[in-house]
Amino acid sequence: MMSKFDHLFIAPSDFGKSLAFYKDTLGWQHVAGWGGGDQGPRGAVLKSSGGMSVTIAEEHDAKDRSWSHGVNGNRPTVHLYVEDVDAQFEKLPAGEHVVIKPEDTHWGTRWFVVSDPDGNLIAFGKPRE
Repeated sequence: MMSKFDHLFIAPSDFGKSLAFYKDTLGWQHVAGWGGGDQGPRGAVLKSSGGMSVTIAEEHDAKDRSWSHGVNGNRPTVHLYVEDVDAQFEKLPAGEHVVIKPEDTHWGTRWFVVSDPDGNLIAFGKPRE
């Protein structure tokens, strides 16, 4: 089953500074966002002119483990797009490399997360239909 690079997730220490860096310093386009005010912690998706996409998010309640799956909340996670999340997961052997089994996220995707031997995280997912 094919997978392709989708985006990199970064848990910034300062959301505002990171958002300004990607928008103003690098000139990346702010293409989506959520949260703020009464709507909870903020998140943003930014895209480079070359198509590279980065998602940044403030620390938030981790009921869906989208924040807590990182290493101390600060190691980037590589996100790969797959056509069928559950079928891709079924092809993997069981083991301690599985960090999160397939589940729906609060930002509208279905995903699962694995860890390589050095603790680097790789998320496989796609938008829910």
